Amino acid sequence: MADLLQDRVIIVTGAARGIGQAYALGLAAAGATVVAADILDCAETVGRLEGRGMGVKLDVTDMQSCAAMADAALKAHGRIDGIINNAAMFGPSAVTPGAEMMAFDQIPEDTWTKMMTVNITGVWHACKAVAPAMRKQGYGKIVNISSNTIQLGNPNLLHYVVSKGAVATMTRCLARELGPAGIRVNTLVPGFIQSQASKDIMRVNHAEGITDAMKAICSLGREQYADDLVGTAVYLCSALSDFVSGQMISVDGGACFTGM
Repeated sequence: MADLLQDRVIIVTGAARGIGQAYALGLAAAGATVVAADILDCAETVGRLEGRGMGVKLDVTDMQSCAAMADAALKAHGRIDGIINNAAMFGPSAVTPGAEMMAFDQIPEDTWTKMMTVNITGVWHACKAVAPAMRKQGYGKIVNISSNTIQLGNPNLLHYVVSKGAVATMTRCLARELGPAGIRVNTLVPGFIQSQASKDIMRVNHAEGITDAMKAICSLGREQYADDLVGTAVYLCSALSDFVSGQMISVDGGACFTGM
């Protein structure tokens, strides 16, 4: 897998830590030059890329910030071959309180709006930012990140689940719209990842039993980790998936089954 992404420039949003960092490191190991973008400092991620990338400050809720990210990638590397839209509001961080679990009718209006702005508008902004370069090239890979909560219908997380459902719907629309330009758009659908964000969510919401519940429905009978997503991310950014677009690809150990 060391040369699957050779000479490709791929942006990863939310790359400063956790799952985003795992994507960035995995793409670099497959030969890509990675643009690690985050509202947090990406120095740790860039330091682990061993010269195969750069860091960019990014606020996905700000279209100008997303445009600046794309401009920085183009100025440094001359092209944008792919983007993984990983940045999202989930676990608590230095900039968001995360997805607090509560009954749907108790979610504050501003919390709902913030979730939609980061998780939906942020993906839209990032797609808009990279599309011109991909159109010019006649080629590109957009990988949006959803969640198997949209298949499970998890209670007490309506704002998060709805936002991730919108991402999957956006993918299908963009696949139709951008396909004639040679741009493939797909959705990677993870399960419940054992990340720091997930641990923080469980701790803040006194919901430590989620891990055992997710393990119980997983066909492979174990917890899921960020590295479990990397192979599929590499595939979706590589030439191996050049005739794949508009798809929801579940990577959750068989917790959910889709299609017939």
